[in-house]
Amino acid sequence: MEPDFLQELKHLGFTARIKRLNESIVASTVDHYSSLNLALEPNWHVIFLLLKQRDTLTVTEMAQTLGFSHPAMIKTTRKMKEQGYLEYQKDALDQRKTLIQLSKKGKRLLPKFEKEWNRIQQVLQEVVDDALLNKLDTLEQNLKESSFSERYAIRFEERKKDKPFTIRNALPSEFQQIGQLMVEVYSGLDGFPKQEDQPAYYHTLANIGDFTKKPNTELLVAVSPSQNILGGVLYFGDMKHYGSGGTATQMKNASGFRLLAVASSARGLGVGKALSMACIDKAREHGNTQMLIHSTAYMKPARKMYRKLGFVRYPKLDFEQEGLQVHGFRLILK
Repeated sequence: MEPDFLQELKHLGFTARIKRLNESIVASTVDHYSSLNLALEPNWHVIFLLLKQRDTLTVTEMAQTLGFSHPAMIKTTRKMKEQGYLEYQKDALDQRKTLIQLSKKGKRLLPKFEKEWNRIQQVLQEVVDDALLNKLDTLEQNLKESSFSERYAIRFEERKKDKPFTIRNALPSEFQQIGQLMVEVYSGLDGFPKQEDQPAYYHTLANIGDFTKKPNTELLVAVSPSQNILGGVLYFGDMKHYGSGGTATQMKNASGFRLLAVASSARGLGVGKALSMACIDKAREHGNTQMLIHSTAYMKPARKMYRKLGFVRYPKLDFEQEGLQVHGFRLILK
């Protein structure tokens, strides 16, 4: 038998082997459902079973619970709705939220589907033992505690010493490049909506320099000694120009910053923290008593940094943006 190249690569072949396994199992599942004339697709079972347990959830809540990307969850639930398995309704307490639940058809067919999923589980138990599942639990927990990029930065700390940077206001000639950076960074976030999902939002990112036309609004950038742009953020000295959903624009005696982005080549250098601190310093200079920001569940490194800077959750600022839950945070300035 010819040697398996991916096995020979050991750890460097790990992600490719996971992908290969997934493709193999998905293809087999598709064929299996087709042979039984079941109108199902791989992984639909987790949504059926989740809604059986929780009754009603938003797309964002399902994505967060399962660890799936927001766009992928939207695509999957739409397909399931087209099959008649799901139904949507507005939240009676918050009309901005769309709740998803099993339809009458979905509930009626669920016992039949569960019987088949139980059989599939018995087959999988022949090749996937509890020890492997426990190792998978450990792997997922380890990466939650410290991501690959964080581990890389710690191991190769010396790379930080070679890339000093400064924070300054962006030049109009740099606005287009910063907009491109914003689009690149946000579209690359794992699980975050892509351009085709929220085109208006990405238009705002691409034209981020337009915000500087508003009073007390600045576009800050981090630049290398050779003036390469490493990151950027918008600072608002007056929240009425902040431009988000929810109640943030009504807040008084407050500054805010949003659309923080760091180039992939500069991650691990402290650029995000430096840009955040620059905004906090400006808020103090302007005499405001609080700093307000927003973030989502798909911005875990940023949220971790915000907590270290002293920001705490501020649900009063929460809002929903085209199915995406956006969470408010506040820092009291002393």
